[in-house]
Amino acid sequence: MELFSITLVSGIAVGCTFGLVGLAFTAIFNASRIINFANGDLAMVGAFAASLFLFPREIHPAIGFFGVLAMSIIAGLLIHQLTEPSVKRGAPLINTILITLGAGLILSGSVGLCTKFGYFRDAFLFGSQPFVLGAMRISPQYIAIIVTTGLLTLTYWLLLYRTRLGLTLRALGINSEMASLSGINAVTHRGLTWGICAAISGIAGFLIAPLMVPSALMGLPLVINGFIAAVVGGLGNPLAAVVGGIVVGLLLQFFSAYVSAGNAQFTMFLLLLVVLMVRPKGLLGRD
Repeated sequence: MELFSITLVSGIAVGCTFGLVGLAFTAIFNASRIINFANGDLAMVGAFAASLFLFPREIHPAIGFFGVLAMSIIAGLLIHQLTEPSVKRGAPLINTILITLGAGLILSGSVGLCTKFGYFRDAFLFGSQPFVLGAMRISPQYIAIIVTTGLLTLTYWLLLYRTRLGLTLRALGINSEMASLSGINAVTHRGLTWGICAAISGIAGFLIAPLMVPSALMGLPLVINGFIAAVVGGLGNPLAAVVGGIVVGLLLQFFSAYVSAGNAQFTMFLLLLVVLMVRPKGLLGRD
């Protein structure tokens, strides 16, 4: 029973992190129909920034958090500058995907050179003493991840569906030419979306860093599982991305605990394949 409860809570927490990366996929997709495979490396930048600004105890946490956001957003805006010419020309989607892949490699390589591909400094943000709830022992880091994911998802959903800015971003994603003709500054709004995407990914990175071995190469598993989360839930739907992430996290953790940790990732690809065959638009996607 104890193993089950630990696996359940850790699966939800890890799944929430995947859901945040999936939410970053959704943010870019909704505004520009781009599949951004640099999201994992943007999360890695967030973890690296946390090792510089947040985890050193001599720096105030508020200043450190601002440093994490700033560094992540700057990285996202740089990728925006690389992808924007391709988007303006209406180049095939594969061109932009390759640009984001290349940009992610540049980010990981640059951070790797700075750290000699060693591990980043990390720490549990809220201590390592677990909360005891009956037979369950819950890490404060898990609680922080779950609560932060809920707040970020709700905030982005309200932005997207309850504000004029959100309507503008959705219109831009549906038809950028018509949106531009109606007076919307497409470049500025796409840049804003890249900033939102990078901030979400950066937060996901520093939240997950204490639960894994953070390094310049940590972005690959995050982007794979985040993309699976977005597709399984339903690409374009912010709530679906998080639900997909929790499904992926639970399946990954339970398979690792009760079957085989070595083959756990295989089940993720199998899940993705089954969902694409049965419900191509995702579990919560609209037919």
